[in-house]
Amino acid sequence: MGMGMGMSSGDDRLDELEMELMQLRAMRQQERLAGVARPGGGAHAQRPFSPNMQLPPLHGPQLQQPHFVPVPYYSEPPSQQQPQPPAVPSKEHQDLLVAHRELLEQMKDQEVRHTQLLKAHMDLMKTHQDLLKHRSGPEETQKAKNPSLGVVRLDYKYPPAAGDIDCPASFGYDVFYRVVPGLTFEMAQAGKFDEKTEREFAGAIKYLEGRGCHAITGDCGFMMAFQVLARKIATKPIFMSSMCQCPVIAAAFEPHDQILILTANGKSLKPQKEVLLNSCGFDVNGERFVIQGCQDVEGFDAVAKGEEVPIEIVQPGIVKLTKQILKKKPSIKAILLECTELPPYADALRATTGLPVWDAITGADFYINAHKDNVRFGISDWQQEWDRQQEEYFFGANLIEKDRESLVHEADVGRGGVVTKKAARQAKARAQPKTRALVAKTKKKLAKKQAPILGVVRLDYNYPPAVGDIDCPGSYSYDVLFRCVPGLTFEMVQMGKMTDDVHSEFVQAVQWLERKGVCGITGDCGFMMAFQPIASEIANVPVFMSSMVQSPMISVAFDKYDKVLILTANSKTLEPQKEILLSHCGFDVDDSRFVIYGCEDVPGFDAVEKAEQVDVDFVTPGIVKMATEIIKKEPTIRAILLECTELPPYADALRKETGLAVFDAITCADFFVSAYMDNPRFGLNQWQNDWDGIADDYELGQNLSPEQLAKLKNR
Repeated sequence: MGMGMGMSSGDDRLDELEMELMQLRAMRQQERLAGVARPGGGAHAQRPFSPNMQLPPLHGPQLQQPHFVPVPYYSEPPSQQQPQPPAVPSKEHQDLLVAHRELLEQMKDQEVRHTQLLKAHMDLMKTHQDLLKHRSGPEETQKAKNPSLGVVRLDYKYPPAAGDIDCPASFGYDVFYRVVPGLTFEMAQAGKFDEKTEREFAGAIKYLEGRGCHAITGDCGFMMAFQVLARKIATKPIFMSSMCQCPVIAAAFEPHDQILILTANGKSLKPQKEVLLNSCGFDVNGERFVIQGCQDVEGFDAVAKGEEVPIEIVQPGIVKLTKQILKKKPSIKAILLECTELPPYADALRATTGLPVWDAITGADFYINAHKDNVRFGISDWQQEWDRQQEEYFFGANLIEKDRESLVHEADVGRGGVVTKKAARQAKARAQPKTRALVAKTKKKLAKKQAPILGVVRLDYNYPPAVGDIDCPGSYSYDVLFRCVPGLTFEMVQMGKMTDDVHSEFVQAVQWLERKGVCGITGDCGFMMAFQPIASEIANVPVFMSSMVQSPMISVAFDKYDKVLILTANSKTLEPQKEILLSHCGFDVDDSRFVIYGCEDVPGFDAVEKAEQVDVDFVTPGIVKMATEIIKKEPTIRAILLECTELPPYADALRKETGLAVFDAITCADFFVSAYMDNPRFGLNQWQNDWDGIADDYELGQNLSPEQLAKLKNR
């Protein structure tokens, strides 16, 4: 209020001063006019007045000039006047100038006070807005970007088929490509860079990370030779070959079981023996892995020629070759497709052999799923949904002009990144539907297969599992069967030893699940890893009794100085299993790369030990807080592995808050089940029954005989 009155008084005084100045100016103007009427007239003589004359500038604010009528010119020129000294301002004029300056200072002061008032008003408005937000609920946070894959490409140009790693349609998430100028097929085969290509290789990885890729792979199995270098450069999981899956696959089978590896050329893996052995524990010369090249399959030579592969011709040849090998070696229990151009035939092999088939796509899915929101449980709506639109890629795109010029193979884009007409025509031609009579013929010969089912061996331990827990049917996107082992208590598995009677029941449980047609068997407690050798010896399907079997595949994707955080129910529980973990999944408890923490002190998590219902919403903040504090202390942690089977409900919250890949018992089960599942994006389709989407409830003791029910310790 006081400020308003001050402003009004100042404005009135300013008006008075302006009026006085206008009067003074009018008087001087009249004097000049009078001087014009008296040519040569003494001290007041002036030049003739003209309306176009420029008046001298006034100091201070511009004042409105008084209106007057101009006087006509005299015909004779004015007499020459001697320069007059500048007039001395009158005392009245000086007083007015002083008053004017004082008024300006007063106005500046008023402006400062007005600014302060506005700031106070803005602060008040902000407080009011915060209060409204508090009453209406928390502000919606920015959703995380949906995960994407980055692919480092050879300087090698060919038309990829759907299923090929270089075809965007092969993936159910965004994929971005970056070619390495100069990295030819021959250079990758030799396993050595020159200095310039090595810089380009590093630049490609950094470019893909800059695009926000959550995991990075290569488009050629030979790039496994560069795995060690690549993981030194990358901060995200990087796996330059599908061979990174070998240790996990091997851990799921009995040591005498064999694994068939199909490659473009059987001789190509020999030079990489040492690299594969050092990078992922894979011995090329071991009898366990049967390596077979596809170079003699009709039509597959198009791969070496850089031409479009005729899938309808090659697929029957791949199937025939595989069947011949299986007939000679019936101990083969799984197939791995090493070549990145072989995934289009994975479904046909699954359908005709009944064996699990892994390839470059299942490898990519494994790492991407560790970043992806699991829609079935955990926190929801924290990650953007994929728009199902892939960025179209042309060879040489995403390179600057200078790098495109250094490509060995001609780029599909020209100056300014514009796609060439030739490349556009070829892309349009590839998009046209093609007849695949032989593929259809293969499909007709096959009866539809059962949709994959997971088998879970359960402890004699009764508790209400939360969604996300391995014992909850709602945790999966496929069917699951449970079988309890009477007498197999938590204390017994913690000791790692079974009585003879319980051992017999354990064997029966595994056999029962396999007879029911499960495609993989796991356990509902991480301590069951102690019984992995027993289960794998009995079963013909993959057995993974603990999520810890993923540890080699996780560690191979990071540098040796990076760390993996392992969360378990109790940090002391892994120590008794040191030898088992080391011998069956390559995990060394004493390895400094693995940071192990227990969740026993997290508020509310003690319900696990008490066999009570866990309040997931209450426990989640504690799990997240603990993990984030650990990561602050250990900033080189690059991934998280949840060992306890009751921890998956917190995986999404950890993904959101840490931005790291999070693996758990569910990602492990999904990895093995995916090797049996029809991939609808490419290859042979409609050969497998669809899952009905119904998860059957389970009660402890279900599927047991009356005699077995009587042996239960907990019901």
